[in-house]
Amino acid sequence: MKPILFGYFLLCLIASDLYSNPIDPEKVQPLNEGWEYKHEGRENFQMILPGVGLTSQGFEIPIKGVYRVRVEYPLTSPTGSQGIFLDRIQSADKVYFNDKLIGKTGEIDSYSAAWFRSRLYKIPLEWIEKGKSNTIRVEIECRELGFHCGIFRSIPKLGDFDELKDALIQEDALQLVLIVLFLGVFLQQSISYSLNRHSRASIFLSLSAFLFVFWRIPLLHKMHYAEVPFGLLTRSFFSSQSVFPACILYFLYALFRKKTGTAAKIVMKSSLVIGSLHLFELDGTQRVLLVYAWEGILVFMAVLLIPMFYEELRKKVMEALIMVGGVGLLAIFAIIDVVLDNLTGKNMFLSQYGFFALLISGAVSISYQNARAHTELKKLNANLEGKVEQRTAELRRQNRILHEELEMAANLQTRLIPQLDGRIHRLSVNSVYIPVDQVGGDFLDYHILNEKKVMFILCDVLGHGVASALVSSMLKVSFLELSRKLDEPSKILSELNNRMFQVLEKNFISALVCLYDLERDEFRYSIAGHPPPVLIREEPAEPEFLKGRGMILGMMKTIEPETYTIALKTGDRFFFYTDGVTEALSPQREIFGERRLLEVLKNNFSRNPRNLNEEILSTVKSFSSSKIPDDLTYLTVDIL
Repeated sequence: MKPILFGYFLLCLIASDLYSNPIDPEKVQPLNEGWEYKHEGRENFQMILPGVGLTSQGFEIPIKGVYRVRVEYPLTSPTGSQGIFLDRIQSADKVYFNDKLIGKTGEIDSYSAAWFRSRLYKIPLEWIEKGKSNTIRVEIECRELGFHCGIFRSIPKLGDFDELKDALIQEDALQLVLIVLFLGVFLQQSISYSLNRHSRASIFLSLSAFLFVFWRIPLLHKMHYAEVPFGLLTRSFFSSQSVFPACILYFLYALFRKKTGTAAKIVMKSSLVIGSLHLFELDGTQRVLLVYAWEGILVFMAVLLIPMFYEELRKKVMEALIMVGGVGLLAIFAIIDVVLDNLTGKNMFLSQYGFFALLISGAVSISYQNARAHTELKKLNANLEGKVEQRTAELRRQNRILHEELEMAANLQTRLIPQLDGRIHRLSVNSVYIPVDQVGGDFLDYHILNEKKVMFILCDVLGHGVASALVSSMLKVSFLELSRKLDEPSKILSELNNRMFQVLEKNFISALVCLYDLERDEFRYSIAGHPPPVLIREEPAEPEFLKGRGMILGMMKTIEPETYTIALKTGDRFFFYTDGVTEALSPQREIFGERRLLEVLKNNFSRNPRNLNEEILSTVKSFSSSKIPDDLTYLTVDIL
C-alpha cells in the first residue's frame, strides 16, 4: 500500500500548491444576491437563487428565459479588464452587459446545446457605468430532460478578468497533473505488456488509464476556448466514461485469473454497447438516459465484485487486499459524485481521485504478482535444474549404453557384409561399404554355388540406421537360404519380395541379383528398382548401363522380375553400386550423377578393381567435401 499512499501524498502536495493562492476578494466579488428570472411566456421577473438549478426551483423542461442582476461599480475601482464567470450553464446562453452582448455559448435561436463548456466572458471597461447600476442579463435555453438547467453549478463571479482566468488555469493545471499521472500508468503498463505478452491484466489496466485521459480532457476549461467542436468533446467524454469501468472489470478478472461468467460478460458488453452508442450524434436527453442505464450497470458491476473480492480475501491473496483499498476509495468518491450529480448537478469529480487510487492499486498488484511469480519461478528453476542434471546424467548413461550397442551392431554388420578383395574363380573382385551412420541400410553379399557359378546380391534398404540394418540382416539370412536352392536371379528376387512383404511397412528395398555362369560364359541378372550395373568392355572402353529396372521389393505382394542374359568375355568389367554414389552432393547442392561416374570408370579402366574403387571413393569425397549423405556401397568385378 505504500506506493498508493505516496501517490496520494504527492497529489495532495500538488493540489495544495495549486490552490495556495485563492481568488483575491478585493478584485473579484461573488454575485450571490439580487438575481431575478423571467420564464418565457410570463410577464414579470421573480427572485431566484443562483447556483441552484431551475428545475429545483419549480420550472419544468423545456426551459427558456432570462436571468437578470444589477451591480454597481465601483465597490472597488476596476483597474484592469473585467469579466464574469458563470461556470457551466445548462444548456445554451447569451450574456449581455448593459444590453450589449459580451458572449454566448451554444445557440438559442437554432438550438444547439453546449452544457459543460465554461462561461468566462470579458467586459470592456468603456461599457461599465461607474457609480451607477449596471445590468447583467443572461438568456438561457435548456431542452434536455434530466438536466438541472440554468446557472446551477456555482455562484457567478464578477471582477478582474485576469484573476478569473488564472483561477481557471489553476483548475486545469490540477487536471493536467492527473492526466499526466494516468498517462504515466498507461505507458508503464503498455511497456510491461510488451515485455510480457501473457500479462493480460497489464493491457486492460493500460487501456483503463488511456480511457480515463479521454474522459477528463473534455472537462479542461482550455478545451472550451480552443475551438474544439462540442460534439467531439461530448463523444469523447461519454464514450470513455462508459467503457472505462468495463476495462477495470476486465482487468480485475485478468488479475485474479477468473473466468468471466455469463453475467459478467453481459454487464461488460452492455457497458461497451453504451459507450459505442455515445459515439453517435445524440441529443442531451438521449445521452442522459444512456448515463442512467450506465449507472445501473455500475450497480451490477459492484454486485459482481463483492463475491470475487470475498473469495480472494478468504485466500489471503495480497493482490485482493491491495485492490480492496483502491476499490473502496473509488466507491466512496463515486457514490458522492452520483448523489451530488442527481440531486444538484454539482458533480465535484471526486471519482477521478478514486480512479487514480484504483489504477495505482492495480499497478502495485501487478508488480506484486509479478514479483511473486518471479520468486516462484526461481524456485521452479532451482528444482528444474536439479531434475535436468539428474535427467542429463540418466541420458548420458542411456546414450553410453546405446552407443555401445550401436558399436556392437556396427561390428556385427561389418562381419555380415563381406569385404571382397581378390579372386573368386575367374573373377577379380573388390567391394567398398561405408555406412553414413554406425550401421547402414546397404547390403552386399555373394554365394559360390559351385566351381563355375558365383551369385552376388546388392541391396539398398530405404533409410539408414538400426531399422534398416535389421532389414539387411534379414535379407542376408534369406539370400543364403534361397541361393542354395535357386540359381535364377529373378526367382530369388520374387521369393525375397514374398518374404519381406510380410514384415516391411516403409523400409522398401531396391535390389540386384546376378549370377556369373563361368561354364556357359553367361552373366544373368535381375533388378528390383535398383540402379542397373555398368559394363565396360576392353574394346572399346566405353561404359554402358545395362537395361532393366523392375519393381522395388515390399511395394506389392507379388512381383515378376525379368532375368537378363549377357555373354561374358575375358576382360569384361562389371560395376555395381547403390544410389549413394551418384546422389552424393557438392557444397553447391549439385549431385555427383551418372555422367561423372561413367567418366571415372572410363578413365581408370586400366586399373585393377581395388585401385579403381579407391579412385572412385576419392573422387566422390572430393566432390562432396568429404560429407557423404547416404550409405556408400559398390562392387567391381573383372572377368579373367
